[in-house]
Amino acid sequence: MEILKEDFEAKLPLLQKAISQCDFISMDTEMSGLSTAANSYRNPDSLATRYSKVSNSAKEFLVVQLGICCFTWSDKLGAYEAQPFNFPCFPSNDDDAKSGERFFLSQSTSLEFLLKNHFDFNKWIRHGIPYLTRREEEEYIVKKTEKEKALANANQFDIPIDDRNREFITSTIARVKEWLENSTEQSQRELTIPANNAFYRRLVHQLIRTEFKGDLDSTSNAHERTMTLRRMTETIRKEKEDAKIARPPKLNLRRVLDMISEAKKPLIGHNCFLDLMQLSQQFLWDLPFELDDWKRALSLEWKTVIDTKHLATHPLIKQHLDNSGLDLVNMAVQRHPFSTVGPKIVMAENYDRYIIEPVKEIEIPTPHAPGTFITGFVRNDKKPAKSSNAPAGKSDQSGDAGSKAPEVDAASTPATATGAAQSTARAAAPAEPSLKSGNNNAKYHEAGFDAFITGQAYLRFAGFIIKERQRIEDEESEHARKKRRVGSPDGSSTDGDAVSATPGDTTEVKGDERVTEKPTTDTEDLEVEDGEVEETEMEKEAILEKRKRVIMENPTHDFLADEELQEYYNKLHVMRSDLPTMDLAGPDPEPEDRPYSYLLRNVPASIQSSTLFHLFEQYNPYTFSWSDDTTAWLQISKFAPGPPGEESERVPYELKSPPLGRLGEEYVKPFYEAHEMGIDHHAAEIEILTWKQWYDEREARERQQREVARAQRESQASQNQQFRKNALKKPFRAPYTPPVSTPTSDSPVVSAVPILPNNSNNNNNQPEVVAGSKRKHDGEGEQGRE
Repeated sequence: MEILKEDFEAKLPLLQKAISQCDFISMDTEMSGLSTAANSYRNPDSLATRYSKVSNSAKEFLVVQLGICCFTWSDKLGAYEAQPFNFPCFPSNDDDAKSGERFFLSQSTSLEFLLKNHFDFNKWIRHGIPYLTRREEEEYIVKKTEKEKALANANQFDIPIDDRNREFITSTIARVKEWLENSTEQSQRELTIPANNAFYRRLVHQLIRTEFKGDLDSTSNAHERTMTLRRMTETIRKEKEDAKIARPPKLNLRRVLDMISEAKKPLIGHNCFLDLMQLSQQFLWDLPFELDDWKRALSLEWKTVIDTKHLATHPLIKQHLDNSGLDLVNMAVQRHPFSTVGPKIVMAENYDRYIIEPVKEIEIPTPHAPGTFITGFVRNDKKPAKSSNAPAGKSDQSGDAGSKAPEVDAASTPATATGAAQSTARAAAPAEPSLKSGNNNAKYHEAGFDAFITGQAYLRFAGFIIKERQRIEDEESEHARKKRRVGSPDGSSTDGDAVSATPGDTTEVKGDERVTEKPTTDTEDLEVEDGEVEETEMEKEAILEKRKRVIMENPTHDFLADEELQEYYNKLHVMRSDLPTMDLAGPDPEPEDRPYSYLLRNVPASIQSSTLFHLFEQYNPYTFSWSDDTTAWLQISKFAPGPPGEESERVPYELKSPPLGRLGEEYVKPFYEAHEMGIDHHAAEIEILTWKQWYDEREARERQQREVARAQRESQASQNQQFRKNALKKPFRAPYTPPVSTPTSDSPVVSAVPILPNNSNNNNNQPEVVAGSKRKHDGEGEQGRE
């Protein structure tokens, strides 16, 4: 469901209900850019530096689209109902205070990417929902309060009536009285009169207050230079009184995020570090300077944050994924083995922007869980999806054009197993993604759709981890049970795989005399190993029932309370960082040492990568990556080199470390004396550091920089506080005085004579400039523009 500016307030009750009743919420954003040129990637950053860089980007770019999806468990359906919402958001400044006005950057590649994915920029600007942060909302209320006070004070000083404005006032009063006499409340309800500028519009307001004692209501239209008059009613009077009360604007998309925060529901994203930074800066509060402060502030908004990109690093998940990009994850979770586990998902009623249709009840047996019941989705169209404009890696969104078989995601509707289905050929594996939009295109990179598939990926991953772990435990338990041997007459088992026999011992049971092969059936195990004790009929029925069991109760609690899954909660995947994971709930660990990485400093500009390979050939270099013209990283291979002219056999070997510190004349002398590859004596200045030495230097430098920056902020805050205590007196501002000259050339006043004070000593006959007036002398504006 897409919600625009025009219907935002009407949809708020629906949003409130969906958010308050759901089990968890997934989210996604689209932005006008990702990173500034100053934040370009060179080397992995520390988490504090990465936070600082991303913070700068979050302050420069805009969130252009916000998507959320509420997942609510339905006992009646035995499934999660998905309610996706898509919000285009634009910082409009329609109000007089211009509270929503923003200055922002755009990244050309990001705009091209959005355009290729059918982003409507006209809809974004015309129908985007405005938003304010909490600080901006407070400033809005302050400005509105000050404005009301200024208007109340302005009404205390009436514009004097003189020859310059008497004709306009007389004609206006006559028109208003004629309208009142010849009209009723049912006919000619409004009167429009011309008012060429703010001076005459204020005169009209003054006339309504003084001549008609507030029996009329007046509104101005600066664009059309008119005033509209209406008879005052109780309804209008109440509306105007309410408008004077300073309240936050109702049209504020941040209200949705406030609802999510108040509901205390788990928030799920995919690779959502940048998304959370943008949501914090654009909608909630200014990003703090320190990473730890941001973590604490974020934990107050959302107690549980789950990043599915980090969850995809789970060993049971990682082995089935070639790539953890969201579009590829969406494809993966709709195929084996993820499609056969996890609770089913259905679209809630009236949420048809991303249409999905259930398929016939089927069963697709899996090699490790015979009899498992599964479910499925099918596309809502018969034609292949268009993919000519899709980004790389997303074009393969539909099946073959000639294929008539439905594309199945095995996780939607419970199937009914029959004996005939068991004897027929195995069902085909699920095909490509099943979710389609109403225009026959998967809406990848529309925030609402991406939020939906993010939540779907979480349910598939969590369900697979729990089911796979349970399957492994069941197999181990079953294998241990089958290995029971006949022991003492009371039924206790004996230890060991073999029983030592004595000449008089006749109790040993030989497996080949006990076990007879039987055909495998649905109610019997596939095989009985040598020496195993056969299960009873009750045990067989319990095992079969356990295998056929499907999730019929709300699994949210199991997903959130599972200790193994909790290890992946409140942790964010961070790109371009020493640590790939950020812990939101606690301190981040120190990165592991990298014994195969060395930093080369003071490299002469004449030396290239090929020269460095020759210079350090004895240490088995793998690659060199340049940070700048004089700094490079040396990566030593982890495997022993192969024979000359042959590739390495990838055999681990004992690391031979290059000399640390300054390379020195002694090392480079054999090279430049032999005139090898242009190496000269300047190469002796190359300095070599281990990764740990470089890391400690960087941490010390960044710590010092943060301390200096903190001291500067504290000093600035102290100065601001001192300034507020000893604030200067406001300069005297005289009451408003009407302009001396005619405000506009098309004014009904023909001429005006400057009024000079009696005690004026102005010998040049120039009009006196009155403090606080908005006077503009004739011709002054034109000369200034020239």
